[in-house]
Amino acid sequence: MLKHDSKESNGGRTVIGIDPCSQFLQLAILTPNKKTEFKKLPLSPSITEEIARSTDPATTQIAIESYGSYGKLFVYDLLRRGYDIREVNPHISKKLASLYNEEHSDQKDAESLAKALLLIPDLPRISITDKKQWLAKLTRTRKKLVKDLNGYLNRLHIALTESYGVVYKSLFKTLFAKKALLFFEENPTINDSISDEETKKRLGEEKWDLLIQAGTWKDDYYLETLRTEIRGLIGIIRSVNSTKIALEENIREIAEQVEEMGILQTFPGIGGIAGATLLSEIGDIERFEKESYLSAYCGVSPVIWQSGTGRIRTKRRKRYSRRLKGILYFIALSQIRINPESRAYYDRKIKEGKTHWQAMNALSRQLIKIIYYMLKHKKPYQRNTLVN
Repeated sequence: MLKHDSKESNGGRTVIGIDPCSQFLQLAILTPNKKTEFKKLPLSPSITEEIARSTDPATTQIAIESYGSYGKLFVYDLLRRGYDIREVNPHISKKLASLYNEEHSDQKDAESLAKALLLIPDLPRISITDKKQWLAKLTRTRKKLVKDLNGYLNRLHIALTESYGVVYKSLFKTLFAKKALLFFEENPTINDSISDEETKKRLGEEKWDLLIQAGTWKDDYYLETLRTEIRGLIGIIRSVNSTKIALEENIREIAEQVEEMGILQTFPGIGGIAGATLLSEIGDIERFEKESYLSAYCGVSPVIWQSGTGRIRTKRRKRYSRRLKGILYFIALSQIRINPESRAYYDRKIKEGKTHWQAMNALSRQLIKIIYYMLKHKKPYQRNTLVN
């Protein structure tokens, strides 16, 4: 059990750094008298109760490193009990760990998280409603599925290029279309297509002639292996896509129950999935006192850099939310297509000599200003708030 420090009642603060992994949580407890205690607890629901029995939420702060993979339910349970939990960017914790000691261990990682909270008291507060927590889980899972889906499609593309040769790309415009997947499932090789009497009707005479001109391979064991691989890949693609569609339906259902979602969707170009992803990654807007703090968290505002008497210049941030910056870039792309003011702003930055990425970053900064204002004041989108 965690030891309760007697000095807590005198107004001291206990700081706990938590380094989560797949089977346990490594805790580093910094008590008000500057002593450090290490605990290694198995990842289970009982951890929350154990921490709650020996600490007071009013005088305890917890630092955890980007709780992406493990410990989400644990963090959520602590939030419900009133604990102040701060998120530490991995770049900060790694710098601190190497600053104090060159050794690497779970204990040192947990201790560096606790020290990060002592040195940087304004670290982003983890504050999220249950529905936003669900959205964060669902949107991140969806993103992983999209990545997996693209990977399987690329593998299918390679296999079909081998089994059909160069003629493969002439048969269908989009490989992901249901019609294309069904055709290649039934005819995984060019030999199968030519031997099928229905192929000419399904593809048309022009594409049929291309197949005839290309000819057939020698039908041996390797070609049979390709048939098995292609049909297997198509089955996986259908399964992953079906799961993705079900997740998207869940995301939309939950998003409709969140007040801020209705506000965000008044912004042109922010649909259900994009809005849910943006909202879940921002969390509670109240944890960002100023718009500049949110811009820094999104990675769209630069860092001021100066040395000695040298000129002041800016640098790109290293510590920011990759997920937020990614969804902002996606929204900025749609703005360029549908919003004349955003397009004009982007073109103006290009004329000023900025690269595409610099112009997109500048546009993203303008967009996050509008989004911050909408969420902070619970105001729907107004055309007069467009980027200038």
